[in-house]
Amino acid sequence: MLNENDKKNLALVAQLRASGMQDNSIIEFLDFGAGSPEDKRSEEEMAKGKRVQTTVGKLSSIGLKNEWSEWIYTLIKERKPKVVLELGTCCGFSSITMALANSDTKVYTIEGAKEIAAVAAENIKKAGCENITQIVGRFADVLDKTLAGIAPIDFAFIDGHHDRDATVKYYRQILPFMAKGSVMAFDDISWSDGMKEAWEMITAEAGADKCEHLGKIGICHID
Repeated sequence: MLNENDKKNLALVAQLRASGMQDNSIIEFLDFGAGSPEDKRSEEEMAKGKRVQTTVGKLSSIGLKNEWSEWIYTLIKERKPKVVLELGTCCGFSSITMALANSDTKVYTIEGAKEIAAVAAENIKKAGCENITQIVGRFADVLDKTLAGIAPIDFAFIDGHHDRDATVKYYRQILPFMAKGSVMAFDDISWSDGMKEAWEMITAEAGADKCEHLGKIGICHID
């Protein structure tokens, strides 16, 4: 059950998002992800990055919101993880949601584009979340060092680089650093055929009895 303070925290995140969605400032950055489901980017193209131009408003509309924002808030509030790893900060709303859910949780969030990370940093500052650490860089460049520095990880939220092979690779890469009884969550598992295949592969490796398909999100329980 959410109490009045919880509702206040979620309202703050919603207010930050709403404010961001009104920002028509142009932002240009290198996108190291899969782009849209129709893009069909090659591994080489994703590694090099594609120059993308959009607005802060459009970026602010991305990510967990409404019932999904409440879902991840409740999960963190109830499980009280000491260490959270997030791949894909975007504008910082999920990071802020998790940080507000439990002030003792340390949230480490990775974003590939420094321009987007700067937007997130401003939102994190407005929210007053001192338990968030931002890491800026391509996942391929910074993930290994981050994992070694923050393990054991109690909750991992994979919400970036929506590519089949990359998603499966991150699962395998992060798994050895997860604590017993921890949880890994994957956003947008129905976003594309590739992401659907990635979730099927992860489920096969993790064990169907340890995985749950919640709709847009899949979660794996780590023994």
